[in-house]
Amino acid sequence: MDLKIDYTNMKYKTIKWVLKNHIKNGVKSLWTWKDNNFTCIYQNYASTDKIYTPENLLKKLEDEVQV
Repeated sequence: MDLKIDYTNMKYKTIKWVLKNHIKNGVKSLWTWKDNNFTCIYQNYASTDKIYTPENLLKKLEDEVQV
């Protein structure tokens, strides 16, 4: 018996949960997203990766899942 799991609805579930909680609790955080690695910036930032607010990154992730 083959078990097939539909990951569409599970895609980015944890990061979306974290972002929604940051938004709900008014956490002032900045994020980067590159190669499916999410990084919350909490100290000095010295990279060229795009920086997102929780709202921006959540919107981008939700758009990605709908593709």
